[in-house]
Amino acid sequence: MADEIVIKCQNCDKKLVTDSQYIGRKGRCPKCGSVIRLQRTQGGKGTDGSEQQVVAVDEIETKKDSLLRIVKQNDVAVVRFATSRILDQSNVQELGDEFDSLLEEYKLDKIVLNFDNVSYMSSAVMGKLVSLLKKIQSAGGQLKLCNIEESIFEIFEIMRFDRMFDICESEDEAVIELMG
Repeated sequence: MADEIVIKCQNCDKKLVTDSQYIGRKGRCPKCGSVIRLQRTQGGKGTDGSEQQVVAVDEIETKKDSLLRIVKQNDVAVVRFATSRILDQSNVQELGDEFDSLLEEYKLDKIVLNFDNVSYMSSAVMGKLVSLLKKIQSAGGQLKLCNIEESIFEIFEIMRFDRMFDICESEDEAVIELMG
């Protein structure tokens, strides 16, 4: 059995006890529902001698009808799509503008783009993804994609985007790679 650790939710300050085997994973706070990523702090010990964990998780406020939802886990931004289908030209243009704001307005340089909610997207979105990748790379940042549905991943393979983008199986894997 792994050692027990005490973690503290950054959102509501609730203290929770868990096993150290879960370091690097994420879960939800049972009190407020915020996402908590377990990681070691710089050597702090709790009053009972257990490891003290504090994980900064902040939801970045976007405009009401935004196509993207952004949650920052320490210095990594996890970006999710608010809609499962990105079809018409106005949505694609808005998505491009929101991609630009990730860098310009929010000053994010480590981004995980989670496709968990996306079941269909137009080919114009692919161009916006390439543009985002080039802008992040020119700014010295990193972009990882994750949770891409099989039918969309097939398109990535056909267009050789699987070679252009760093694609991870899960959000956890992508976040841990960017934190490391």
